[in-house]
Amino acid sequence: MDFGQFCINILGQSIYYYEKETKSMLIHKKFMAILFFVFFATTVIAQVTISPTSLFIDSQRRFETLLIMNSSNSAQEISLSWEFGYPKMDEDGGSVMIYDDPEEAAMHSAADWLRGFPKNFILEPGARQTIRITAKAPRGLADGTYWSRLKTTSSALSAQVGTEQSAGISAQINFQFNQITSIFFKQGEVNTGIDIIKVRNIVEDKKIRLLANYTKSGNSPFLGTMTAKVFDTSGEVLLDEKIFVSIYYDGVHRIDLDGSALPAGSYDYEISFSSGRPDIPDTDIIPAPTVSARGNFTK
Repeated sequence: MDFGQFCINILGQSIYYYEKETKSMLIHKKFMAILFFVFFATTVIAQVTISPTSLFIDSQRRFETLLIMNSSNSAQEISLSWEFGYPKMDEDGGSVMIYDDPEEAAMHSAADWLRGFPKNFILEPGARQTIRITAKAPRGLADGTYWSRLKTTSSALSAQVGTEQSAGISAQINFQFNQITSIFFKQGEVNTGIDIIKVRNIVEDKKIRLLANYTKSGNSPFLGTMTAKVFDTSGEVLLDEKIFVSIYYDGVHRIDLDGSALPAGSYDYEISFSSGRPDIPDTDIIPAPTVSARGNFTK
């Protein structure tokens, strides 16, 4: 469940409980304002922190550790689960997570043979827990990179049954947070690469959208950086933007640039993909040649 749907569900439950108790529109509006303030505060203060956000294991190093820290003021119930998934890109460069793909799971999933210990536990305020991630890969596994998404679910520890409640009618809402850690397992010789087959642009008033259609080669995901630069007629760089990318299959990626400061005229641009990104150690990155392609647009 994504955060948007989570908010909708909680909002619906809150309105239901509240409207059973009052018909006053004035109080209802005040309640809604308070409710949205709570939503905002809850998103700002993380319940638990997980480090790192990506973890790499290989056929020689079959275990690694993950650190989970409770930064909230209440004890947290933590549970771990595994799920195969990957981002799929549409023609506009948008991304949606795919979880139900048995054919790709049969070829690339590590969800069935990765484990995390402990799997369920309670984390007191300010406490931390080291999770041991182990891999027991099947025999005869072909060379390549396999992966799974480790879902860490956290929620405040529920009050014990029989605990006294204050007088009056009340409703309790338990917030549940899901955080995802990408776990990769490298087997044997691994390689990856990107080939740009087409670049295009969409210019709408102040926004410049640059898109690259690409194919992915090799037996492993491409974890790297996409860069977009805009040049004037003399070759000076006027705009320069970067995003991190995790590319599993052929697709499209986009970068949106703020073109409000560009006067009307013609411009060149360059899109490039390079392996490596600051949030992943270089020792875990599968190297690949940097590729780039150029185009132009008129504003």
